[in-house]
Amino acid sequence: MLTRSDVASLLERQSRAYGLLLWLGRACAEDPALLDPDAVAQLGHARSVPAWIARHRHRIPTDLLPPTVDGAFAALLASFLETSFRIDHVHFDGRLVATHLVRGVRPGRLPREGVATARTLAVKHLLSAESVVVTGEALRRITRRADLAEPLAVWTYAWELDRRARGKGKGPVVHALWRGLPPAVRADLTADRVWAARGRLLAAGLS
Repeated sequence: MLTRSDVASLLERQSRAYGLLLWLGRACAEDPALLDPDAVAQLGHARSVPAWIARHRHRIPTDLLPPTVDGAFAALLASFLETSFRIDHVHFDGRLVATHLVRGVRPGRLPREGVATARTLAVKHLLSAESVVVTGEALRRITRRADLAEPLAVWTYAWELDRRARGKGKGPVVHALWRGLPPAVRADLTADRVWAARGRLLAAGLS
């Protein structure tokens, strides 16, 4: 069961991982090899992230790394390369001459069904964790209520963030969930906001 402290920790790790990738994107403009294909392969797998960071920690601003690069941080960093960024390489005469961190994954169909399923599961798991029993029809009503659209989007993103931190994220669905948040929420996604959204959904299940 997610606690408010868990949510705060997840958001903090996400912020550092995102900031680290942005910094790497800037740094590889001067040193393309920093994110060469081998590095990308390592950063794309949570198990190899800690070793890569350990080799390059002396170059990375301290505020972009947690005191300990644990499994959750490693998984979130790796997941960004599946959900939000891609890395393009330019070679000339067999030599790597440029590396570009590009926002957005390869174009594809928006996974609308996956988003709807994630939202339904997020509410279902929340209510189950709190021992609130609802019928399938009641669950569908909650996920379709216009007045719960924002709380539902916020809580689902946090729920999926926890899954990402455990290496169970849904890839492109994650990016769609993020884009589905109102811009003001994306700019100020805090543990308080997530916990308030949780409360709204829980109240809806109890009513």
